[in-house]
Amino acid sequence: MRKRFLGLVSAAVLVLSFLPGASAANAAAHSVCIDPGHGGSDTGTSGGGILEKDLNLDVASELGAILSANGYGVFYTRTGDISLGNSARAKYCNSVGATILVSVHHNGSSNPATDYSTALYQKRIDRDLARAVTGSVSTALGIPNKGITQFASGVLVKSDMPATISEGYFLTNPDEQSRLNDPGRDYRYEEAQAIYQGIVAYLASQ
Repeated sequence: MRKRFLGLVSAAVLVLSFLPGASAANAAAHSVCIDPGHGGSDTGTSGGGILEKDLNLDVASELGAILSANGYGVFYTRTGDISLGNSARAKYCNSVGATILVSVHHNGSSNPATDYSTALYQKRIDRDLARAVTGSVSTALGIPNKGITQFASGVLVKSDMPATISEGYFLTNPDEQSRLNDPGRDYRYEEAQAIYQGIVAYLASQ
């Protein structure tokens, strides 16, 4: 599995992180604020020996590397295992003037058979981005698409730009756990590539 971590961010201060290859001009034109969900004491769901907070960061790091390699500006709300409130995440993305905000999450259920891709939105301007991301993830990973749902998360409510929370699949599903733990498959990268394709499709439609 490829890992592209950029070091730790102080728990008290959010910093801008650029990956190599993203010019200031590209960042101003099309930049993505990537928000790896949860972190620190907030682990999120879990399954197959994997904590959601860690999976979110893995996929977010892969996504950032893909975006950067293709000339997009990249910002992160966190690059390490720290706790952050939703309002702080949105405030940071607003402060850097990102074009869009994509928050990377994964779902969990008491029913291990449950598995689908979905995306959350809050504002009217979020909906097309949410549809593009979940549609791409669902198609690329071959899992059902549950569509988009309005959800009053602070990340979505307080962000100025189009924003979505991608809930790629259910970490509590045994099939997903097997894919994630398969040494011959880079499932994290596959998901990141799918989110990237959704972003590209969204930006091309605007």
